[in-house]
Amino acid sequence: MKFPGDALPRRHLPFQLTKLLDDYLSRECEKDQMPQMRWTYQIFGNIYNPHDPKLEHDFYPILERAYMHEKCDPQTVQLYFREQLDSLWWGQHHFPESIRITKEEFETIVGAAKKILLEKTVDPPLVEEFEYYVKLYQIYFEWQNNNRNGDFYELCRKEGLAFEGVPVIYYKE
Repeated sequence: MKFPGDALPRRHLPFQLTKLLDDYLSRECEKDQMPQMRWTYQIFGNIYNPHDPKLEHDFYPILERAYMHEKCDPQTVQLYFREQLDSLWWGQHHFPESIRITKEEFETIVGAAKKILLEKTVDPPLVEEFEYYVKLYQIYFEWQNNNRNGDFYELCRKEGLAFEGVPVIYYKE
């Protein structure tokens, strides 16, 4: 919120400021400092830092550490839960044509989300979104186990789910 622009705010920071921020946050993360671990995730996200010489960072483990920290705050909880939802969104965004995650990955993500719900308070709209995805995946896996018999969209409607698939375009050479 402190940086101009809505999309990828770090791109709006001068190189030198981004470098200083990255150096500072990297040192603080090594010391397991909060809220600096959360800030690292919020500022640099779950994609690479363009000013890192290795051109890649995986900040998700930092977010996990921030969640497990004794000074975990509500913002960290929401971010961590939101990551689970983003993973579920990624897995389903080509339904019913295909699935982007395995059933085992789905179960791991759901397990992490349920653990968060048992331990912390999560915003009700995020909980509703989680329940939607769980139901959607259950319909998908059942449909898939039945050799994809029937209309997936109709199965969703019967279960009370509003699901609109992404249009699929096929090209022939």
